[in-house]
Amino acid sequence: MKRIAIKTYGKILTLFFILEGMLTGCDWFRTSYEYGVPSADHIIKGKVTDKESQKPIKNIAVIRKSRHSPKNDTVRTDARGDYELKFNDFPGEDYWVVAKDLEGTDDGGWYGPDSILVNTQQMKQVKKGSGSWYDGVFEKKDVNFKLQHFLPVPEYGVPASTYKEMKEEE
Repeated sequence: MKRIAIKTYGKILTLFFILEGMLTGCDWFRTSYEYGVPSADHIIKGKVTDKESQKPIKNIAVIRKSRHSPKNDTVRTDARGDYELKFNDFPGEDYWVVAKDLEGTDDGGWYGPDSILVNTQQMKQVKKGSGSWYDGVFEKKDVNFKLQHFLPVPEYGVPASTYKEMKEEE
């Protein structure tokens, strides 16, 4: 009698755990998947101009640096000096945005780098989230840079490319 009670009790518990697993693990009652990683879409826009002439600068690299994420996003400015960074990351994080001249200018000079800290509290929510792990879309406009133009430094002495060894006279 004891064996029958234990087997019956075991079958009831097995059936209970199967049903409990099916009801809570399957997507019958939920409308979206949640894997436990909160996220939000971010948009950072701005313009890069010359500090003295106020003219837009094209082809400047604008880099978003994250403290926690190993990836950095990079975009280039267009002919009007405008840029737009779009990325998906954890909500509530602050971002360093760096403007950097990677190629130099036509006159041989370059623009010095500049950086701005974009605080998440400064960003405006433009679209609500789904109410689960997705917080929506946050945007920050007018993250503008004014870069200082530097002329090339003149070289003194003989450049290595023009140096020639003297041959011994016979």
